[in-house]
Parts: sequence; C-alpha cells; structure tokens
Amino acid sequence: MKQTPVLERDAALEQVTRASAPNDYALNLTVVYHDARTQAWAREVYDRVVKLAGREWLRATWWKISDLVEPGVLAGAVSTAIRAELIVVAIDAAEGLPLPFHVWIQNWLPHRQQSAGCLFALVGRSGPANAHSSRVREYLREVARMGRFEFLLDERRLPAQPTAEPHHPARTSRPHLHPIEVGALVGIGRSVIHRTA
Repeated sequence: MKQTPVLERDAALEQVTRASAPNDYALNLTVVYHDARTQAWAREVYDRVVKLAGREWLRATWWKISDLVEPGVLAGAVSTAIRAELIVVAIDAAEGLPLPFHVWIQNWLPHRQQSAGCLFALVGRSGPANAHSSRVREYLREVARMGRFEFLLDERRLPAQPTAEPHHPARTSRPHLHPIEVGALVGIGRSVIHRTA
C-alpha cells in the first residue's frame, strides 16, 4: 500500500489551488463519495483546500456515487468533472467500484481537455485488505494518467458502517410479494385491460 506522503500531498494540493489564483478564476473541485464515512473523509481534504485557496476562490460540487444512477445527477457530475482542476474520489474499496462510478468515469474522461489537475483518491476499506483494494488503486491511478492528472493517494481503514437501515415508511408500507404473486397480479392486470377494451 503506497500512500502519498502527507507533506507531498499538501504541496500538491497547494500547487493545484495556487495555480488558479493568479488567473482570477475559481478552482473547480468535484468530490465523488461512497457514503457518510467517505464524505466526512473528503470533507477533511475540502477543508484543507479552503484554507489554501480561500472559500471565495473555490467552486465545489459533491456527488454521492449511488445517486449517479439518476440521469440528471450523472449529467451534472460528468459536466463538473470535465472542468475540474481537482477531483476527490472517496470510496470504500472493500467491494470494488460500483457500476455508476464506472459510468461516470467513462462519460467525462474522454472529453477532458485540460492538461493540469489532480485526482486525489481516498481509498478506504471497511473490511480486511483484499484484491479489490489493489485493483481500485490501480484503476484510479490509470484514470489519473489518462486524464493527465497528478495522482495523490490516501488510504485508511474505515469505521464499521451502521447495520440498521433507516426507517423508510414508503418502503415498509408495500407488501413483499413472491414472484409467483407478482406474475399473477400482472396476469390479472392484463385480463382487466382486455375486458374493458
């Protein structure tokens, strides 16, 4: 596990943030995170960038990976990544990368025109180290290379995720149907449609 040393990371962040200041434009920061734990970790990087660049010189967007399945959210995340000087990816690599994350990468990476920037990968794991973590690191390193980004890496063990799912009244009010019951309901619906037509 090769992490970027703290001083080197901070120097690279400072270089990226300072590069935008003389040009009188805001630093575009895109943050993509997995869950509340990785969002908090990304917030630490964001706070460092705010200290370096100043809040008035920072234009940040935050995207939760599971929300990237929505076309409008995906379009927004792709658009901001294309223009970003700094992309922070904060993930739990214990299970690998989800499909919406790959779709996001494949939609912005070929369209990126800038030659400078930084991809800061925050690769966490909630379980024991496994092959997924290594593959995730190498994949993100390759994305950085293809996007002409400087690649920074930080890794840590993530705290256990809460096991209880929050109460969602809309979900619990629906009955759970067996596939045969669903098929029967579909058949009933078809017969009602044919009778009334």
